[in-house]
Amino acid sequence: MSDILQGSVLNLTHESKGVVKIGHFPVFIKNSLPDEDIEYKITKKKSKFAEGELVRILKENERRVSPPCPYFFECGGCQTQHMDDSLEIEFKTESVKNTLSRHIKNIKVNTCVSKHLYDYRNKSVFHVREVDGDVHIGFYKDKSRDIVDVNYCMIQKPIANDIIKTVRKLIKTYNISAYNEKSGKGYLRNIIIRSNNDNSEIQVVFVTNSESPINKRFVEDLVHAHQMITSVIQNVNQKRTNLVTGRESRVIHGNERIQDKLLGKTFKLRHQSFYQVNHGVTELLYQEAIDRAQLTEDDIVIDAYCGVGTIGQIASPYVKKVIGIEVVEEAIRDAKENAELNDRTNTEYHVGKAEEIMKQLVKNNVQPDVVFIDPPRVGTDKDFLDAVLEVAPDRIVYISCNPATLGRDIKILSEQYEIDDVTPFNMFGKTYHVEAVCSMIKKTT
Repeated sequence: MSDILQGSVLNLTHESKGVVKIGHFPVFIKNSLPDEDIEYKITKKKSKFAEGELVRILKENERRVSPPCPYFFECGGCQTQHMDDSLEIEFKTESVKNTLSRHIKNIKVNTCVSKHLYDYRNKSVFHVREVDGDVHIGFYKDKSRDIVDVNYCMIQKPIANDIIKTVRKLIKTYNISAYNEKSGKGYLRNIIIRSNNDNSEIQVVFVTNSESPINKRFVEDLVHAHQMITSVIQNVNQKRTNLVTGRESRVIHGNERIQDKLLGKTFKLRHQSFYQVNHGVTELLYQEAIDRAQLTEDDIVIDAYCGVGTIGQIASPYVKKVIGIEVVEEAIRDAKENAELNDRTNTEYHVGKAEEIMKQLVKNNVQPDVVFIDPPRVGTDKDFLDAVLEVAPDRIVYISCNPATLGRDIKILSEQYEIDDVTPFNMFGKTYHVEAVCSMIKKTT
């Protein structure tokens, strides 16, 4: 496997890896680009494909750029910093099109909408680890549990980097131990930072390996250095697990939640609340979703997977009623409070499975005109899709962070719905991840 081979890169996988073929056998090579001639070596061989390592570029793609981040080739957080912005947009557009075309032939995919490719993440998760006696704070290496010690992450908002810089100093000042993954010992294991759009409210969550309270002076010094921190939470996670947080949280400074504005509406957010990470792109995405819904003042709208109520409450001024459904009880409590905060009197919220509640609503003579679907990365399931087909709203708008599950789901919905074009959104700049929105109209019989 150590032999150095030569080849030409034909295209990219959905994970932005270059594809070289040995005969008809594909080899996927990270950090290579189409139209490049390269030297590479195979690192892992499977029955249907192999993975390779880029050794040298013999002929460069003219749109290759030098990654501005010094950690790019080691850290697993970003995958597309070696592309110029136009190539990244082209790659994501084609990636969505190729994925969806496996399910829906001749589907039209518009050019990926992009904004804020750096300095955009309003939620950051930094891992804290003890490595050979030193404290490392950063992100996992690609396909590894090892930590890259990062002084500055270029896709996080600058304020998050500034706060981590202060935390590093305070960890030394107050002799706070870092978590060791092998031994399971050490106090501080993760730091989560969430900020609103103008940085006027910031939440810092310290995930600890013990129920022992965080040093009071440590917190006081941090808040004094960054007075826009309005919420500090201690979350306890004592399990030997890959999960970032545990179940127990307590407020140790300020408020339990922070507030942010999105398309003119205000939302209170806990540290566990789902909220899109790129504010500028989110506003473009949600506006597109609402425009596609063709809302009227007589419409009844179901906001499935509603979370804290964002999409539904933004849509609510244009319709008769919004009904939000979510399995997480705490999210529904927040959605109701957000509705009061936004003076939305035409919203109601239900805890439970959307497929069950939608069918019950119809039995109670509530017929939805529009259903917004914004599921987690795994997409929806067959029970939910069957329920949508049974309830049969006139219009469906589906927002997805995973083109593969979007394609799978709209294939099923296409039995009764005309699938409109799809617009990708570059929610996650400089990574291979992409958001997309698709609208559907019920077929006439």
